Amino acid sequence: MSGDPGRPKPAPGAPARNTVLRQFLARPRQVGAVRASSPQLGQAIARAVDWPDHGSVVEAGAGDGAITEVLLEEKPDDLRLMAVEVNPICAEAFRRRLPEVHLVVDDLARLPEICAAEGLPPPAVVVATLPWSVLSRERQEAALDGVCRSLPPDGQFIFFVYLHALPLWSRTGFARAIRRRFRSVRRTETIWRNVPPAAVFACRSRR
Repeated sequence: MSGDPGRPKPAPGAPARNTVLRQFLARPRQVGAVRASSPQLGQAIARAVDWPDHGSVVEAGAGDGAITEVLLEEKPDDLRLMAVEVNPICAEAFRRRLPEVHLVVDDLARLPEICAAEGLPPPAVVVATLPWSVLSRERQEAALDGVCRSLPPDGQFIFFVYLHALPLWSRTGFARAIRRRFRSVRRTETIWRNVPPAAVFACRSRR
């Protein structure tokens, strides 16, 4: 497993959280959270990943790097990690927090083109921590198309849903779009120590 134990950790809080909150207030249709994701959510996502020994993993919607930081610590050493974030202000906070992680400011819908331009092999896993509930149907479909055009047939796609949205989630257009694209859609665990609480889903075997 990788990760630099000597690298100083950011103070639990304020700068990254303030960036997320400010960007939520400025762009609520692009940033769907009012504070950074918790380490517990990052750890749950990392546990849901079936880590390959080599190749690449992409995290899209990386925000300020809260979840990326955990993925960086947990991934095998020979696995390349690339982050994608569409919001340039969040990207600045990310680079201050994790300067060693390769970050591209772009849209998940363009993931195959991003990987080709960056010389990255097709990712075995895509972790997409986007604010799915606030994205339009068109943007949801475009983002999922970008994921599926990038993943191999047995690749893995991981995302989370905030718990307050879960009762209606199975009837949403996003849920239907997921089921159209993946044969296996599995809820892994619920993270209560996140604000708001969130349920992690792991998908694979794209159609």
